[in-house]
Amino acid sequence: MTQAIEIGRYRELNVVELVPGGVLLGADGRKLFLPSHLAPKDVAVDDPIKVFIYGDHDGAPQATTRVPAAILGEFAYLQCVSVTQAGAYLSWGVPKDLYVPPEEQQTPIVEGEGYVAVVCLDRKGEQLIASTRLTRHFDYDVEDIEPNDEVDLLVYGHIDAGVQVVVDQRYRGLIHRADVYGELANGAQLSGHIRQIREDNRLDVVLTRRGIEGIQDAQQVILAALKEAGGSLPLGDRSSPGEIKRALGMSKKAFKRGAGSLYKARRVVIDDGRISLVDPADR
Repeated sequence: MTQAIEIGRYRELNVVELVPGGVLLGADGRKLFLPSHLAPKDVAVDDPIKVFIYGDHDGAPQATTRVPAAILGEFAYLQCVSVTQAGAYLSWGVPKDLYVPPEEQQTPIVEGEGYVAVVCLDRKGEQLIASTRLTRHFDYDVEDIEPNDEVDLLVYGHIDAGVQVVVDQRYRGLIHRADVYGELANGAQLSGHIRQIREDNRLDVVLTRRGIEGIQDAQQVILAALKEAGGSLPLGDRSSPGEIKRALGMSKKAFKRGAGSLYKARRVVIDDGRISLVDPADR
């Protein structure tokens, strides 16, 4: 009996037959066609090929070696390529665009605009679709998360309290407004650290660490900026928070702590509102 093939994920399938224009891959009692231009060069029968499985317009499973922006359950920033009365379609690196039904749109999707969406299944569990209604798709089981863990972040929204982020492709997080330095547009990908786990299992996230780790992070940012500027920057104790934020993307407090540590280590000098590298070899 032929089993249903799970779509939305990667599979390693063996070549069972070479045919004109491509190869056939064995998958749970089925044969999936992979075009020659997507198959490895000099492929032979019994060779394994890692493919992504998706469904065509009729729901039949298809295989591709193209890499999607996200697999089932993951979040990604995707561009809308068309809007019809039936819904919107997002490009995600796979031949068949992802359909977003009207009821799965947080706000009406506009052609040409980008949106953070999650790849999921339709109500019947048969077709891959996308949703910009992200809340219901987050994982609120955070028992594997610890404060100060380093995490990957994807910006998906802005509220009065701060910047909303997807944490490690799974969890719901927030960077509080006081911890935001510079513009963080929807779709921006960056790294951060867990500040705390809230009682509702949402995560508070910071872009810089506290304590000695935070000082070390600030040092690295300052050194990199100094090297890029040729060894000197017009920043010092009297610089405004805005000047420091524009130049380095950090708070004045973080700058003073990082610069102070570099000064004590004799790696920089701070004089007349200017910070400079001591060792020309660093430039």
